[in-house]
Amino acid sequence: MPYDESLHLLYTLFFTLFGSLLGSFSNVVILRMATGKSVIFPPSACPVCSHRLFASDLLPVFSWLFLRGRCRYCQAPISCQYPLVEACIAAIVGLSFYKTGHGLAFVVLATRMVIWFIASVIFLRNEVQRPEPFLWAIMFFILLNFPIGGCPFIDRSMLLIPLAAIIIGFVASLKNQATEIFKWGGLSFLMLFSLRSSFGLYPAILPVILASMHISEKLRRPARIAFFATQLISIACSLLL
Repeated sequence: MPYDESLHLLYTLFFTLFGSLLGSFSNVVILRMATGKSVIFPPSACPVCSHRLFASDLLPVFSWLFLRGRCRYCQAPISCQYPLVEACIAAIVGLSFYKTGHGLAFVVLATRMVIWFIASVIFLRNEVQRPEPFLWAIMFFILLNFPIGGCPFIDRSMLLIPLAAIIIGFVASLKNQATEIFKWGGLSFLMLFSLRSSFGLYPAILPVILASMHISEKLRRPARIAFFATQLISIACSLLL
């Protein structure tokens, strides 16, 4: 029986909805990782009034829109991060399925892009002062490439340069208890890893962003936002091109 295009679109919609649920859970991971709390217990609650949130309060995107960005119980404002992360991960999972269809390639692509996106949001928030989230992202990225492309460093010797920089940055971060170098290096590697065909474009952007960080204290936040934006553009390119 031929695979019908309308069925493919229906499955795409299904996985988009599933991605929004995954995005809701990802918000919990992002927010609790900064404090070291469990991502399972306690149940979700309003960060202001601590009232436990129920299923009707946790519908991805729609609950935030229906409640007009405020807590149902204390009317405290709710960050727009919640619906944005949910919508972005919904789009990532949906586009991954639309691009690859059924099979291992879909699982690998969606997982890689979701991990990359979560690491980028953690980087932007700048609340996690440990290298582990970015180290795990790199390890999963490499391992997930084995089923569909073999070892990523075969005939790609240029990628050994950012990998070596990441290892050095990680060792330095453990010694100095500073993770800034590793954060920037880790996300740079994920971008280079995913956009191998566009390898020559990104190194020209990175020095400009890094230089702006050191010119003035006022430019550090814009530099971080610009670097985060390059991650989003790269994720979109990986899914659409």
